[in-house]
Amino acid sequence: MRYTYGRALFWVGLYVLLSAVPLGIALAGTVPEARAFWIEFGVALGFIALAMFGLQLLFSGRFAWIAPTFGMDNLLHYHRETGIVAMVFALAHPVILMLAEPEFLAYLDPTVNFLRALFLSLVTVAILLIIASSLCRLSFKLNYEWWRLLHGALSLFIVLVGIGHSVQVSHYLEPLWKQGAIVLVMGAAMYLVFHTRIVRPWLSRKKPYRLTGIKEEIPRRWTMTVEAQDFKRMEFVPGQFAWITVGDTPFSLQQHPFSFASSARERTIRFTTKEVGDFTESWKHMKPGMKVFLEGPFGSFTPKPDSHLFLVMGGIGVTPAMSMLRTLRDDQDSRHAILLYANVTAGDILFREELEELRKTLHLDVVYLLEDPPDDWDGETGRVTQELLEKYLPTKSGEYTYFTCGPEPMMDVVEISLRNLGIDWRRIYTERFEIV
Repeated sequence: MRYTYGRALFWVGLYVLLSAVPLGIALAGTVPEARAFWIEFGVALGFIALAMFGLQLLFSGRFAWIAPTFGMDNLLHYHRETGIVAMVFALAHPVILMLAEPEFLAYLDPTVNFLRALFLSLVTVAILLIIASSLCRLSFKLNYEWWRLLHGALSLFIVLVGIGHSVQVSHYLEPLWKQGAIVLVMGAAMYLVFHTRIVRPWLSRKKPYRLTGIKEEIPRRWTMTVEAQDFKRMEFVPGQFAWITVGDTPFSLQQHPFSFASSARERTIRFTTKEVGDFTESWKHMKPGMKVFLEGPFGSFTPKPDSHLFLVMGGIGVTPAMSMLRTLRDDQDSRHAILLYANVTAGDILFREELEELRKTLHLDVVYLLEDPPDDWDGETGRVTQELLEKYLPTKSGEYTYFTCGPEPMMDVVEISLRNLGIDWRRIYTERFEIV
């Protein structure tokens, strides 16, 4: 699906509308007499923050009907930025009220209402914990699995306490129908987490894939091959990805996203990874016959049928490009593809022999770029720059779609450089998953 301004306006407008739903419920029907401006402003921030926390559960990047509009990686970044805004609103809510009217300090006084003071204090700590653990996860040495569990649990707790707090105060929600409406709307948002973590694994438990092979492509880079058992394998478009769980049950903290590396036409499915953490380092110990559960496909980092391909990939980021090129081969597609493939050393180049074979069968140009080349290297050297991209930019640049995947600094350079070279932003696609 193509990026467009129209879709951008639609989704931003929808987000703003949904963010105002709890506030709209509060202001519907008969409302109490207005108080001082700052008090009402602080209350409004509270309702908006509650809605935004609920929307975080929706725009979390796990719903395929949302992601195609802007891509999964963009949604993850949007999720992060709106989450920060929601937390600012949530913390500003009590601060503004207490500054405007010191009597609101009683809400945190355990001698007035112990349970209310306890839960409001705990929810404040939860908000601060989400901020700290999300922005400083690596500094805290908090692994991805436990961070994801902590993040989800704290988010649910914040929404649950927010619902209880708004109903308990009931200044604007005194009618029973308003309380029911708030519970229904926010309960639906909370169900999304239950659906993702419980319902989906439950539905997939009877459709395990079988691990048929583990291959070390080059040192510390492994390819996993899986095959569907007694059911039709997942259909995907090259450039998409799936969440992988390895083991006897899909109910596991070990769930990670990986791009498809295989052709979309193959009977089996392949994923290729680099050893960078506990899960990927365990691939070399996996044995054929193990169960693998897949959820997906997700993502819109995908070729368009009417466009040539300009691929700028770095390191292990070449995997989605390999899926695209392998599919072009199997479809006997004559479109032009340009692959700029950056690595540190020659030993880091993945699939080099296969890429050379693909050059013979496809309309494919491959440009290798090494940061630390050997003495006899005759390819490009250094890092990806605007000058390098301009050198290989096709003459009819408007007929190409531009894809980049790899290290974050490289992708930043590619995005900015392509824009500087006159490429329409709607034709530039990136694949980013590291948002903390």
